[in-house]
Formats: sequence, C-alpha cells, structure tokens
Amino acid sequence: MSTSAVTTLEHNKQLALRWFEEVWNQSRRDVIFELFAPNCVLYDGHTAIRGPQEFADFHDRVRAQFDNIRIEPEVLLAENDLVSLRWSVSGVHKSVGKNAKVSGISIIRIKDGRFIEAWQNWDAAGMAAQLSDSPAPALF
Repeated sequence: MSTSAVTTLEHNKQLALRWFEEVWNQSRRDVIFELFAPNCVLYDGHTAIRGPQEFADFHDRVRAQFDNIRIEPEVLLAENDLVSLRWSVSGVHKSVGKNAKVSGISIIRIKDGRFIEAWQNWDAAGMAAQLSDSPAPALF
C-alpha cells in the first residue's frame, strides 16, 4: 500500500474521531457546518438527514433531551473513502433523570475532507428500555 493511501485513510479516521469528539462531546455545533458537506445525506435508520442545517437541527433536538452526552469510540476502520466507527454513547435524559448507555455504528463516506454520505444505526430499543419505568418485553 502506498504512503499516500495510508495517509488518506488515517486522515479520514481522524476526521471521524474529530466529529464525535467535537460535535457531540464538546457540543461544537460549528463543526457540523465545517465537516458535513452541503449535499451530504445521513441515513439514521429509516430517516434521511440532508445537509448541515438538518443535522444541526437533529443535534439540537438530541441536546434538548440529554445532558452529559459522551461518545466513546470503540472500533475504527477505514477503506478507500469510507470510515466505519463502532461507538457507545451515554447521557442523562433530562425529563426522566435517568442515565442511559447504548452502542451504535456509523459509516461515513469522505471526499476532500468533508462527509458526503453517511449511515448510522444505534440501539434505540435499548435506549427506550433504559429510560422506561417498566421492564422491556422479550423480543424473542
């Protein structure tokens, strides 16, 4: 593998880590507009979030509901223009005052130092169960 390919892969990994550290852990909303390309689409499960303003609105909705958000990267892989990150997120839901911690996976396509397409899935059922006052029913 050439040195420039390794450098690009490492650079893309660092962009993904920067996103989670600065946008979520530090709540630096301005970084959304720096890294999320104008035509980028993030597929969050079945929901498509288009462009940096829609993502900023999503960020604001999450921040309005949770305090002490902390994302911890767990596994980081890169190939070609894609970065995949398995992460865990914890926080305190403001209205119920409960801590919750779940995991998720994000896959990000990067071009010219910006996110141009992304997919993420996270344990929404696990989050709901942790915030509920009643035990979650068994799925299987």
